[in-house]
Amino acid sequence: MGAAATFIRFAGCNLNCSYCDTDHRSGSELTLDDLVSRVGHGPDRVVITGGEPLLAGEQLVGLAAAISATGRSVDIETNGTIAPPRELSGFVDNYVISPKLSNSGNLPDDRKLAADLPQGPLKFVVDGVEDLQEVSRIVKTLPGRDVIITPMGTNAEAMVRKMKLLSQPVAAYGWRLLPRLHILLGIE
Repeated sequence: MGAAATFIRFAGCNLNCSYCDTDHRSGSELTLDDLVSRVGHGPDRVVITGGEPLLAGEQLVGLAAAISATGRSVDIETNGTIAPPRELSGFVDNYVISPKLSNSGNLPDDRKLAADLPQGPLKFVVDGVEDLQEVSRIVKTLPGRDVIITPMGTNAEAMVRKMKLLSQPVAAYGWRLLPRLHILLGIE
């Protein structure tokens, strides 16, 4: 957070989270050359997010390889329900895995984490202190990772209110509490 990055947001997801802020109906289809050209004029870090980018399979491998070839770092944000293709490993600098909690509205079988997930921080969207026990259960199954807690909220006031409620409990677990900066700044 706070470092400049270009975001490539994929539409389409295998989950249907109640708090999702991705508009899966709009956007534009771009060719690989178009995408690489656009990121070529931006920051050195490119974050590929969604929806769920790992649904793109081999197309994602091609995109990550092309971006990496420009000298930029590539991060992928995923819900963790799909294991990344092995071919991605040479092109991705960082995975951020965002397991979905029961507050997402998805059924447990739908949000089950894939085996052999790559290393990387875990990022959870929480609605309140009561969600932290569920987070703790998941974290125990994926030890040795940084844990980021992000409060659910679609406006700055709700975000700040929830951050105040969560700050001490999250600190007690030894995790980080980060806002959804684009919500605080009013950026879509």
